[in-house]
Amino acid sequence: MVLFVNPIVAGAAKAKIEALTTKAVNRAIADIVTAGTYRELTDIRYDERGKITSISANMLQMNGLSSDIVNTSNGFLELFSAQGIAVPLGTFSGLPILTGKGPNVNLRVVPIGSVRCKFDSHFIGQGINQTLHRITLKVQSIVNLIMPLGSRNITAEIEVLVCDSIIVGEVPGIWFPGWPGTGLLQ
Repeated sequence: MVLFVNPIVAGAAKAKIEALTTKAVNRAIADIVTAGTYRELTDIRYDERGKITSISANMLQMNGLSSDIVNTSNGFLELFSAQGIAVPLGTFSGLPILTGKGPNVNLRVVPIGSVRCKFDSHFIGQGINQTLHRITLKVQSIVNLIMPLGSRNITAEIEVLVCDSIIVGEVPGIWFPGWPGTGLLQ
């Protein structure tokens, strides 16, 4: 049975569920991601001078890491959800003045379908000869919030930095037409 829930209770519950999901995902990542993760997730190609020519994703490693994070996050989410979330009774009134007041009502939280992960890779210019390569993980969880008068599915989405690296390149030359000498400044 799904009933209307006032927006203040829904907002408070969503914030607490997002915090719960963040805690579960961060714990999973801390348990799984290691210092060498960037090298495992990327395939870096170099030229004969040792300069980077390309960076590509190692999809096999990314899929394995994603699967490990999903499974571990699900375990932590179930563990943390078993405690439920506490919402002060005054919040149910819908009146802003009573929000956060009164004794806590413990709401059951049940992970359903639970956690999905998606990697994103970004290259961001960091100066004239530097590029930041950042790999993030977007995590979505769907949790069923069970309240005294009904239930509601809440989707929580978070983005977590998995690893990043600065790629240093050469400083480009500048050519000015008519400049004395070679016309190339470095």
